[in-house]
Amino acid sequence: MARIYVDARNIKGEPSGVGRYASSLIPELCRQTGHEVVVIRHGSNRRPLVEGEQGWEEIFVEGEIDDLKGWLLGHRVLEAAFARGGRPDLYHSLFHVVPRKVRRAIGEAGLVTTAHDFLWIDEADASQGTYWKARGIEVFAKRAIPQALRESNRVIAISEPTRRRARAYVDDQKVEVISHGVDAAFFEAPGPLEGEFRELGRRPYVVAIGNSKEYKNLGVLVGAFERWREQGREVDLVLVGDCEGLHGRVSQVEESERITVTGYVDDQRLRSLLGNAAVFAFPSKVEGFGLPLLEAMAMGVPVICSGVEPMESIGGQAVLYFDPDEPEEVAHLVGRLVEDGSLRRRMVSRGRRRAEEFRWEKTAGATLQVYEAVLGSGSMGLRTPK
Repeated sequence: MARIYVDARNIKGEPSGVGRYASSLIPELCRQTGHEVVVIRHGSNRRPLVEGEQGWEEIFVEGEIDDLKGWLLGHRVLEAAFARGGRPDLYHSLFHVVPRKVRRAIGEAGLVTTAHDFLWIDEADASQGTYWKARGIEVFAKRAIPQALRESNRVIAISEPTRRRARAYVDDQKVEVISHGVDAAFFEAPGPLEGEFRELGRRPYVVAIGNSKEYKNLGVLVGAFERWREQGREVDLVLVGDCEGLHGRVSQVEESERITVTGYVDDQRLRSLLGNAAVFAFPSKVEGFGLPLLEAMAMGVPVICSGVEPMESIGGQAVLYFDPDEPEEVAHLVGRLVEDGSLRRRMVSRGRRRAEEFRWEKTAGATLQVYEAVLGSGSMGLRTPK
């Protein structure tokens, strides 16, 4: 039996894409493997990830995985975790940074790293709030991310564009593309809009999930709202996530009360807001994957999206695409989906079929096969997914 450490410190108190990847993948890993799994967690979030599974444990630490101190001194955090949980046979970082002296900590154990994107290197200004933050994260990332990929025995890329970008640092044969999945809860009927969101159901609304960072491009939806309001369409806009930076832009819009900025919401309210929407919009200019696309499609909500990769490959023919710099195109597609019942039904049907192709069970199974290759055992004792 192998001892596998999964570093999930990217699960923090506030929701994020990398956090959802970790919290969705780990339960399936534990269900499918007969080996011992030790999950390294950050102390800011102690919510249990796995219930009722044998052969796994959690170790909570305070050290970060994604900053300069964590890179320089993070080997000490790992050494302390290994002292508590036993020596590793394999260490998997679910974020694309590992301690600079990771090999000192893990010894002869195998090393797997998940590469999500290269935003900190390629789009530093769009991903950070100030010029100097952008320069700092760019300098850090140009050292830390390539080092993590080169040190790894295998790299898991969450999309084909991420795999292609990783070629700059590692041999392509070392990289395996393993897509995200969709949680089963998103295939269920959504709950009703309740509490402060109860009044949203009075009119159709477009919902988006993201934040106010430049690359998320949510401002284009505010511009589209102005267009469809001028056209007399009674369609509201709901922005879910850390969108405080958009309040100034929203306040300039006539009938701004029809734009709701929710802040962070829990998973139950997220599914309610998403599942009761008329349209889901995803205007990002850059993404490593784009999981909300699939979650919306699973819930039977028609999707419009930026016509860029990897979103086009993920959505296929189940999504309507627009130029992310053109609010008029967004407004036009919203109008079509709200007013054309036949088109709406067609896109809903396509979306549900497409989402069915992406399940966390498949993601976990493919990840375990990577572990198998690194361990060189020929058999990981895999169990059939439940």
